[in-house]
Amino acid sequence: MEKKIVKDFLYEKESYLIRGAAFEVWKTFKGIFKEKIVVNALKRELENRGLKVESQKRINIFYKGEKVGIYIPDQIINDSILIEVKVKPYLTKEDERQFWYYLRGSSYKLGFLINFGSQKLEIKRRIYEKAREKYKTISVVQRTYQRQSASTKGFTLLELTVVIAIIILLSGIVLTNYRVGEREYALLRSAYKLAQDLRQVEKMATASETLPSAIFPSDKDNGGFPKGGYGIFFQNNSNSYILFADCDGDKEYDETGAALSCAEATSDTPYPEGIKELFLEEKIKISNLYPSSPFSITFFPPDPVIEIKSGELLYNSATITITYDGETKTVKINTVGLIEID
Repeated sequence: MEKKIVKDFLYEKESYLIRGAAFEVWKTFKGIFKEKIVVNALKRELENRGLKVESQKRINIFYKGEKVGIYIPDQIINDSILIEVKVKPYLTKEDERQFWYYLRGSSYKLGFLINFGSQKLEIKRRIYEKAREKYKTISVVQRTYQRQSASTKGFTLLELTVVIAIIILLSGIVLTNYRVGEREYALLRSAYKLAQDLRQVEKMATASETLPSAIFPSDKDNGGFPKGGYGIFFQNNSNSYILFADCDGDKEYDETGAALSCAEATSDTPYPEGIKELFLEEKIKISNLYPSSPFSITFFPPDPVIEIKSGELLYNSATITITYDGETKTVKINTVGLIEID
């Protein structure tokens, strides 16, 4: 299937690779090491993914078109994208505001502010090009007005009508582009979230995370591991999907059951396996599934072993298509563990 290119999504491929590299480094380091170590690891991961990385490059900062200073970002990707790295418990509004002004003062259109926190990875993707173009457009109108004022000391009725028409036209274009861009970006965010949820379930299985003893009674106080590992259940025309524990080991999600606990579940007497319902963004739905809806993807340690099951059949790969107002994104996963976003 030919990969779909999202219109007007700035540096889509590079953005996807940057997010993937950051997540890979965070999985290993979390927020343990100092910023310099994280920056070096991120550089290596980005280069392994085919990106050109420049570290500590001096770039000019401009004010009203004139150079006023120098800014040194942590990394510049493919001569096009700024990356600023933080290692702290969480990002503050001041961090985001400062990064925005750095980006605004530079000649770059896109920047990533990435925080490798101890509890979570924060990625802030910021685009200044639209704001910069808006400023340029307004400046052109202002200069035209100033020249008219200097020569005629006022507008004629015809000139005023033309200026108002231009402003209305520009406003309509900006609003339309904003709505289209926001729709496409919402789809991309949801696709990334879905992919990250799959990775999180894979991590749960690889780490052999145990269920609470109330659900899985055992001779240990901390409970036990479900027979079939952990999985995610998908079905069409839904805004969500289910994280579940495969208690009976049948590689399928059981919504209800008569077993008294996960440990006692069998294929004939299942146990309610749902752990958590995970939601996509508002107005985004799962529109198409391969294999046929519904199906489950399960992960079992140690590798982990990945199985994709629909009905009684097992498959080598799965595709989840999400949609928003006619636009679509797909997330693909196979039994080797490769996840792709198209």
